[in-house]
Amino acid sequence: MPLRIAAGGASGQPVTFGVPLAPGTLPAPTRCRLQWADGASVPAQTATLCRWPDGSVRWLQVDAILPHAGPGGCRLELGGEPAEIAEPLSLRAGSSGIVVETGPLAFEIARGALRPFHRVRAGGSEFPGPASEIVLSDAKARRHTAECTGWRVETAGPLRGTVVGEGRFRRLRGLRCELRVSCFAGTGLLRLDATLHNPRRAKHRGGIWDLGDAGSVLFRDFSVEFALPADSREEKYALEAHPRDFQESLGCAWSLYQDSSGGEHWNSRNHVNREGRVPCRFQGYRLNVDGRELSGLRAEPTLEVRSSAGRVSLAMPEFWQQFPKAIEVNPGVLRVGLFPREFDDLHELQGGERKTHTLWLQFGGGDLTWVHSPAVVRPDVAWSDATGALPRLGLPASEAVTRFENYLEESLTVLLANREKVDEYGWRNYGDVFADHEQTYYSGGEPLISHYNNQFDMVHGFLLHFVRTGDRRWWDLGDALARHVADIDLYHTREDKAAYNGGLFWFTDHYLHAHTSTHRTYSRHNRPNGADYGGGPGAQHNFTSGLLLHHLLTGNPHSRDAVLQLADWVIAMDDGRRTVFGIVDDGATGAATGSADYQGPDRAGGNSINALLDTWRLSGRRSYLAYAELLIRRCVHPEDDMAALDLLDVEKRWSYTVFLTSLAKYLDVKAEARERDEMAAYAKCSLLRYAKWMVQHEKPYFDQVEKLEFPTEAWAAQEFRKANVLRLAAVHAEEPLRSSLLERGTELADRAWQDLLRFETRSYARATAIVMIEGLMDCEFRALGAMPVAEINGHHRFPARQQFVPQRRRIREGLRRLRGIASFAANGVNPQRWLRYHRTRRLSPAVNATSD
Repeated sequence: MPLRIAAGGASGQPVTFGVPLAPGTLPAPTRCRLQWADGASVPAQTATLCRWPDGSVRWLQVDAILPHAGPGGCRLELGGEPAEIAEPLSLRAGSSGIVVETGPLAFEIARGALRPFHRVRAGGSEFPGPASEIVLSDAKARRHTAECTGWRVETAGPLRGTVVGEGRFRRLRGLRCELRVSCFAGTGLLRLDATLHNPRRAKHRGGIWDLGDAGSVLFRDFSVEFALPADSREEKYALEAHPRDFQESLGCAWSLYQDSSGGEHWNSRNHVNREGRVPCRFQGYRLNVDGRELSGLRAEPTLEVRSSAGRVSLAMPEFWQQFPKAIEVNPGVLRVGLFPREFDDLHELQGGERKTHTLWLQFGGGDLTWVHSPAVVRPDVAWSDATGALPRLGLPASEAVTRFENYLEESLTVLLANREKVDEYGWRNYGDVFADHEQTYYSGGEPLISHYNNQFDMVHGFLLHFVRTGDRRWWDLGDALARHVADIDLYHTREDKAAYNGGLFWFTDHYLHAHTSTHRTYSRHNRPNGADYGGGPGAQHNFTSGLLLHHLLTGNPHSRDAVLQLADWVIAMDDGRRTVFGIVDDGATGAATGSADYQGPDRAGGNSINALLDTWRLSGRRSYLAYAELLIRRCVHPEDDMAALDLLDVEKRWSYTVFLTSLAKYLDVKAEARERDEMAAYAKCSLLRYAKWMVQHEKPYFDQVEKLEFPTEAWAAQEFRKANVLRLAAVHAEEPLRSSLLERGTELADRAWQDLLRFETRSYARATAIVMIEGLMDCEFRALGAMPVAEINGHHRFPARQQFVPQRRRIREGLRRLRGIASFAANGVNPQRWLRYHRTRRLSPAVNATSD
């Protein structure tokens, strides 16, 4: 299968990537190799990322070490005679820990300590021990080391091995630390991913999520320290890409500290702390060498340490992008400040927040400058399209495709410029997208600070267009946003209520500054006097497809965990036993599909179903698909009274098309599984009922502008959803309905482009997020039409719809009847129900969600 390598970097760098396969191609992972046109061949290690319903591999994870520098192409050869691994990696349990041997490198990880490695031998020389240490300093600068709770082997292949350690800082309110150490056969390379996590809940009184919350943890420093031989000397390479490089030998004591992004707006209000103060003191970085100070803007450091014991190189990706960062060398020790003490404030990790930093080491020395722009391997578009594992990405040339490409190029330029405009940098911000569309009705001074938190799944759009085009800019946006979402935008706690635990935070307030809420809605600064305000994660804003694609393209375990977490959150928030009301009524809450007042088709149910379908594809666990089917039956029926749903109330019901898109995706999933059962027929008939109504009643948003509170470019972008829902439904329709749906879909898509392009603000983030996905689908339909799928018999007699009543409404209505009051009273005095509530409310959602 053909592959494409984006960006460059040096040869000898390891890569992990995913490739899609057609159903039935590969029953199980196999030995393989990468083959270049010049005859170079390297071995590859494989693993299964997910499977087709028939059990064959859908996405295959591949690990390899590149023999060439720079962009280009190669082929993955499955089976046959694999390339020989000269020095296979060995990873085994020893008497005191885990012993790793790569050939040039041997080291040991002590079981009882949370440190990257203990003893290290490279090139026949022993480095001092303990060779490394993870240290956290509290608000009073007292040093703490983590209590290790265990190590586990995550991957043990012949080319790459990964071990994961976990620990806890008990005296720092239970802060947790995870270390993921990866090593590579035939090299002295180590990759260290260090994740610091605050598992406590935020208190968020009144639904307010500002910095300074009682659930936060404040600390002075979090660093990795490495012992150095006494005769060490250091040399710096490519410290900065601009405006000039420092390439010189350094003294035995020096420090590099990046205080801000170094950009024009380095002291932006984006960086306010809990006190509303911006702690950044100067633009860029400062390098102190033997009392001499040098300064610059954006450091991209690589460091090589030389001694009688050998050489060690070190590099940290995104050093300036995720400021503050520090590297300090003193006699006998090298410190890498992940949350450095040099910063003019205590660091704050909010309740349920975590952060991952990456560090690369190469024992034996070597050029690590590639770390700052590593190679990215992607599947060939034609190959991908032939597998059916991704949306169709190969678009034949046409005026429609040219229009779409021009729009994307304009949007890409705006996205990158906006990152600089509000300085969307720093460890908490980097990767998120500036919500520039919120400026439209903002009356304050420029610029507004507003974060988009992956709304409408920008991760998915970014990554699809990277695979489609190979343009590295799309990858840089999508990869950074996926990692940001998995760490910052997800609520990583089990201590709050089930409706919030594990959920995804919304975008920040409409048309208002985020202030000290950072990436969480809402802030006390925006609370209107005497009015209700606040909330938390909700089903209306749950996006998983981009995170799933990120995992499939990279093998990133955090992205995989995020998809599972968000699907489990859907099930947990819907579990009435996990709420205090469950003591008297343990039926479903309805939180996964809407509110107490509305349980019809809208984005809450649509996003919940989509998350469950993504997780079914990822895990193969039937329980996720079964729960998606339960939610479908709850929200729609083939004989729904369309007039009663009031879908033409644009402001309240526009998102019913989000639900119908997920309904069409469900039919795709059933077709993949070759399940032509009654539930598939139920979904098909429901989709066609709504599509028929749309043909007869829906009209463009800007033909009814009087119904729009804010007639912005976003409405023109949303028009694509209506167009595509009709064309998705046409896949399942017979003539003459099929032609009617396709014709009306194309009319609405034409109107969407007409309305969108007349806005000067057409490239704002919200419109771009929608058009990246829906515009791609529009181009596909224009090129290929509606593709037929496996026949689903729609001639069924379905039971009458059972109206679902959410938990709170059931209780409210029950309290109006004597029988209901008596039932609630009897349940309320049952001690078993109280015990069950306390037992289940803080359980991991996965306890119930993953059991079949």
